[in-house]
Amino acid sequence: MIILENFLSLAELRIKIKGEIKLEIYRLNRDFIEESKIIGKSKVIKEIEIFIKKVAQVDHPVLISGETGVGKELVAQKIHKVSYRRNKSFIPVNCANLSESLIESELFGYRKGAFTDAKEDKAGLIEEASEGTLFFDEISELSLYIQAKLLRLIEHREIRRLGETKTIKINFRFISATNKDLKRSINAGKFRKDLYYRISTLELYIPALRERKEDIPLLVENILRSENQKIGKNKKITEEALNKLLQYYCPGNIRELENIIKSAFTLSNGDKIREKDISLKITEEKEKLNTSEKLYIEMVNEGKSFWEAVHSPFLKRELNRREVKEVIDLGLKKTKGTYKKLLPQFNIDKGEKNYKKFMDIIRIHRLK
Repeated sequence: MIILENFLSLAELRIKIKGEIKLEIYRLNRDFIEESKIIGKSKVIKEIEIFIKKVAQVDHPVLISGETGVGKELVAQKIHKVSYRRNKSFIPVNCANLSESLIESELFGYRKGAFTDAKEDKAGLIEEASEGTLFFDEISELSLYIQAKLLRLIEHREIRRLGETKTIKINFRFISATNKDLKRSINAGKFRKDLYYRISTLELYIPALRERKEDIPLLVENILRSENQKIGKNKKITEEALNKLLQYYCPGNIRELENIIKSAFTLSNGDKIREKDISLKITEEKEKLNTSEKLYIEMVNEGKSFWEAVHSPFLKRELNRREVKEVIDLGLKKTKGTYKKLLPQFNIDKGEKNYKKFMDIIRIHRLK
């Protein structure tokens, strides 16, 4: 009888353990799906979510590119949160904010007495990312000297603190981001080609918000939900106010959209944000743009064709060759150098005939 009771107890224990394992697997899968989600419903957002899920399973370096404010750091955090490193540190480094004189000590750390103010041993930001993820934002701003050190770090996974003779092995995931065209920086001698190939094993381009306007309503809803929760309100946005946002080209992307909504939420009266509450400063923003940027926005955001916005004024000598070339270069930045993909972006009808006509103009006027 005792043996039978023990056998039943063991069987029950096994069933219980199996149940707990299944529950834990379910929780992990649920968390994995939740953490990889990005706010939006566009095809681009769905592709980014798939990218996050795939790259989180490996340790290869990731390079994220896109304009300021599109959410590059958010995507880097998402990759970290669904990877096996999720319980370790995510260390963000804004390369543009690091002083050239202090950058080496901030990144690599130092030994006591290494320089005048080194009163004690200090670990650098890279060392703090051990077992976790190291994220370099605006990586194009690093000097060539630091780029060489970063290249060695990524290749050998070891650092040496300032004033130290021994190296320290570091295990980390490296993700970087830029709002610049690194290939152009390479051609200009400002970025190392070998470093570029090291950091870009996996690449992701995040389009500007004006290129995926269907995401704006969900983003606005999310920002409002957050603001409402903070002060226990239920303020909503009117359809007219939302349409005003949908027509805006939003050069600052999600970061600017968030500021616009927070400002309207704070300053509007009653329980609704109306059209008059949305302050865009369109005129001031457009004045800051050069001719080429304005023309590019007219095509991408306002639906004008290349023939109407650029080619016709160029033939009338209202635009010079440099300005036309800059417009084309802005488009190529989005298509990663693919001329054929410029056609839909510049509202040029598809087809080999139109593509040939477009390329003939580029060739004849030396616009490459």
